[in-house]
Amino acid sequence: MLIAHWTFDVGTVDGRRVADAAGAAPAAELNDDAEIVPGRDGEALSLGGSGRAVIPATPQLVLSQVFGFSVTFFVQVAEEPTGEWRSLVYKPVAENDARGLGLWLYPDAMRLRVQLFTVKGPDYADSRARLALGEWVHIAFVVDAAGMSLYINGRLDVTVPLEHAVVTPAGPIYLGSEPTKPGFGGLLDDFRVYASALGEEAVRSLADYRSP
Repeated sequence: MLIAHWTFDVGTVDGRRVADAAGAAPAAELNDDAEIVPGRDGEALSLGGSGRAVIPATPQLVLSQVFGFSVTFFVQVAEEPTGEWRSLVYKPVAENDARGLGLWLYPDAMRLRVQLFTVKGPDYADSRARLALGEWVHIAFVVDAAGMSLYINGRLDVTVPLEHAVVTPAGPIYLGSEPTKPGFGGLLDDFRVYASALGEEAVRSLADYRSP
């Protein structure tokens, strides 16, 4: 079930705020280093190392492992590895708390690391695939009671079982830089949050998605 969707198209933008196209979640708030630019399909969110969009924490964006959840988006990375971990998406357990959910680019490679925080600490999964510099890539991070799966361009890249329960990530969502760490440089588009674990066919359809 789709619970939130930020297209970043100009019709959803009001100053530094970008409305949820699905209509139920709060607007994403852009900092001074983030902007809306022409993108993959309409407009997209442009981010530098310190650019971010923050989606405030709300009850409908609390993600439960019991019911499953999914986070999907398109990304175009515009810079080579910098020697630092660079954040794409970050959602803490609560405001100013531990990282509940995170997706980062490796310091020295165009690979992804995804993380969930469990009752026994963080669990990780690292992508086998490498992202192509300057090309649009579709990412889907899917979580259910059994484990977490990372899809790249509609194909399952890696699955990691979860032996311990996930601590529900209920804090705000950061797209781009975290409060104290840098983000990636490039474009992000079509950010979606689902209150269910998407299947491979659904992920493949999203990877092929274009607006009517």
